[in-house]
Order: sequence, then C-alpha cells, then structure tokens
Amino acid sequence: YKYADELSKIFMTCNLISGMFQRVDKLRKNAFASMCVFGEDGNNCISGIWVWRGQELAFPLCEDWTIDYESYNWEKLDPSADSTKAMVDQYFKWVGKDKKGREFNQGKIFK
Repeated sequence: YKYADELSKIFMTCNLISGMFQRVDKLRKNAFASMCVFGEDGNNCISGIWVWRGQELAFPLCEDWTIDYESYNWEKLDPSADSTKAMVDQYFKWVGKDKKGREFNQGKIFK
C-alpha cells in the first residue's frame, strides 16, 4: 500500500481491504488473493498476493476496479524463485513479518 503513513487503526486498515474486495467482486471467478495487515495500531501496512488468469494486471479492464488499484505498488513475481515461494507460503499461512519487520496481524482472503 503506497500510503502506509496514513493508516492508523488496524480495524480501519482491514476496512480498506474489505472495501476493495467489494469493488472488485466480479473478479471472484477469475482471481484469488491473500491480503495481509502487518503491524499494530499507528504502525501498520497492507500487503498481499493476487493470482488471476493471464499475464497482465486485471484491474485496468474495468473502470470500477481501478479505484483502489492505483493505491498499491504492483510487481509480477517469478514463480520459480525461492523467495517467491517463501513469500507465497507466508502470505497463505498468515504468518511472519513484512519487509520492515512488522509482525503479521490480520488477513483477508479474496476468492
């Protein structure tokens, strides 16, 4: 999430994820995501892994889906890299820490 400095309470951060999931609801048949909140009140961030059909980002396909899309940094992961495998394992199990050392707090699944 690009604006982590604006996140304050954990429940508000979780509400951002829930709102995004509601807006991209039509992707449910073609996408899966594990979104995680790391940290605590006053020092938290959103990070996640999305999987969908194709090689390009799905969000630009519909104007409604781009509302939240621009608030995140997106990068394509190399499925053969050990670091990617470890990250996917961590995000799907909801354990571990983010890149800044903040502990996993909560997670939400989009399916």
